[in-house]
Amino acid sequence: MKRNIIRILILILISCLLLSSCSPYMKFFSSKEGTWRMGFGSEEIALPEESNQPLYIAGYHAGCEITGVLDLQRANAVWVDTGSNGILLIGIDCVGLGKDTVDTIRKELASFCRKVGCISVNVYATHSHAGADTLGLWGPTAIDGKNQAFMTNLINAAVSAAKEAYADRCAGTLHYGNTVPEDMLHDSRLPIEYDPILHQLRFIPSDESKNGIRLLSYAAHAESLRGDNTMLSRDFPGTLADNLLQACGDDMLYLPSAIGGLIMTRELVTPFDAVTNMQYTAERITESVLSICDETELSPNLSFSSVSMQVPLDNTLFFYYKFLGILGNETSRGKSDTGYVIHSELSVLTLGSVTFALIPGEIFPELVSGQGLSDGDPEALEHIAARYGVERLLIVGLCNDELGYIMPPSDFLLNDELPYIETVTDDMGENHYEETNSTGRETAARIAKAFETALKKQKELNS
Repeated sequence: MKRNIIRILILILISCLLLSSCSPYMKFFSSKEGTWRMGFGSEEIALPEESNQPLYIAGYHAGCEITGVLDLQRANAVWVDTGSNGILLIGIDCVGLGKDTVDTIRKELASFCRKVGCISVNVYATHSHAGADTLGLWGPTAIDGKNQAFMTNLINAAVSAAKEAYADRCAGTLHYGNTVPEDMLHDSRLPIEYDPILHQLRFIPSDESKNGIRLLSYAAHAESLRGDNTMLSRDFPGTLADNLLQACGDDMLYLPSAIGGLIMTRELVTPFDAVTNMQYTAERITESVLSICDETELSPNLSFSSVSMQVPLDNTLFFYYKFLGILGNETSRGKSDTGYVIHSELSVLTLGSVTFALIPGEIFPELVSGQGLSDGDPEALEHIAARYGVERLLIVGLCNDELGYIMPPSDFLLNDELPYIETVTDDMGENHYEETNSTGRETAARIAKAFETALKKQKELNS
């Protein structure tokens, strides 16, 4: 009798272990089957009907409540596969998302993904500085600025958009093209270095009743409304999406590229008017997108790899925010100035000859191109990519986590008396603001190491 009970308990334990390992998500995947399939889904993020918590606007000033609505934030999703298992890419019109929110979205989609064969859900922020606070950093001092009812609506919208994208999928062809919008970008911190190219992946469905899909990668903060704005908006990426849908019937995902160092669009109207500037910025970029020609068709090869990493949490202020429950990053004891490390992830997604690095923060463009780096800085991502045979590397920033600014160690300067709290000015008169919104000096090196690990694994899969 006792032996039978033991056998039953062992069987139950084995069953539990098997069930717990049945997550639909995979860290490594490669598919070379024959036809691109893509689908698009989009949902508005509703404002809370009843909430005791105010909605604080994110990106500039603490404790600033939203006073009205220009346009509602959205969750947009794209499904992509080549005939078997697929990937979901979900873009949220917001300033940023902690890994806790990303993991909640993944958890809500787990059963669905298991059913349809989705092997990875990747969630990024467009980095709109006119949306509700989704990180908690823009409430009154030491108060979580997130509105929990709004966050629930955001998660629900992301889940719905993802399911719509899968349902919308159809066969078609995928094409890469690019252009350079003239005199559009501004780098607010030396060295002047940024990618001026607007990169596009365009899906042309075989079913003429379906909308086309465009993935637009551009190195610009979504803050054309600037800091005095208190109206809720998707900023120029939202207007750009509306313009393209009206002009050519295509849906769009805006992918923020290497925007660290405060790469932003210029003020294009004089005298400055926030809404007019946003509309004109979107109009200029729309014209550039529609001018793209000489596109290259991408072969239907899809690869994905994801690497977990630990990043030293040196930023004392971030540590206090975590202690107060404001930031939702996963942490544990480890070697850093605060005695804790952040658990994060970096992924690589390859579609044909185009490789995306999914970076959990706002990486400085120097760390991508190698221009302006010094001895002691990590190897540039483009140089690493070239060693692994990558033909074209694009960046998706603020993806699957938000570690803040990721900058070269050689240009990392802190206030001696109040590091990470007060800014400091260097000998050239540069204000080192970005350091106060970073996890620490070592983050860039951890990113480069994780990126190479992900590429190495992807090369092994495809060899």
